[in-house]
Amino acid sequence: MEFESQKIIDTLNNSWNWMIPKVEQVLAVNSMANCFVKDVNAHYWRVCPEELSATLVAETEQRVQEVFSDPDYKEDWQLLGLINPAEEHFGKLKTGECYAMVKPAIMGGEYSINNLRIGSIYEYLSLTGDIAYQTKDLKDGDQVNICITE
Repeated sequence: MEFESQKIIDTLNNSWNWMIPKVEQVLAVNSMANCFVKDVNAHYWRVCPEELSATLVAETEQRVQEVFSDPDYKEDWQLLGLINPAEEHFGKLKTGECYAMVKPAIMGGEYSINNLRIGSIYEYLSLTGDIAYQTKDLKDGDQVNICITE
């Protein structure tokens, strides 16, 4: 997957800064726009836009190596069960594109081709960061209405 690293950093620092300290480096991005980044405190985060989450994964480089050596974490990161069918269905991604979930998984969206579209990774990260911020205080079972305007 190809992307502009600085544009990912800028997007995360604008849309996810309420949850993550200032991002200074992008280490990896998968085709579903999950980002593995390092913040200014040398802590490592995974931004998972379909789950509207950002999780502190490691506080040292050694721990990062351990995390990515774990076969279960590696499988979860790669999302091959969804990315491979998405690539067959939609085609290969162009620079700056990702497979984006129409309805986030955390809101009941399915991990399936029917819930995916190709979109701008930067817009998707921005949108999901905004939705995550607006819904952060909701409890399980709370209902929401999402209105998107241009």
